[in-house]
Amino acid sequence: MTREELILDCRYYNGEGTYPEGIDSLMWGYEVAWVRMALEDDPTLQKCIDYYTKEYDLPSILPYEEDGTPIGLKAILWSRLDHWSYSPANADSFKDWYHERYVANTKTHRQLLNNQ
Repeated sequence: MTREELILDCRYYNGEGTYPEGIDSLMWGYEVAWVRMALEDDPTLQKCIDYYTKEYDLPSILPYEEDGTPIGLKAILWSRLDHWSYSPANADSFKDWYHERYVANTKTHRQLLNNQ
């Protein structure tokens, strides 16, 4: 996929070099990292995404078709919740956090284009 195609699946990142004021800078940063990781073709980065995807069975927790967020981006979001939480992330805590902090009141750029 191209950078532009990846950005269509983002909710906060539009391709700008610094985050715009008034949006969630953490979520913007996670999307920037996901786009960069997807484009770099670095085996170490891919192993990290694969680890979180498989370790926590993300496809069964939140199917891609449910909300338009690619599984690799969900894997990064899971890793960040797991990193910043005081206890290890689990399916319920991830679902709650994901819907409250990432999906609530936002749409992917692709969803916005399809609604117009």
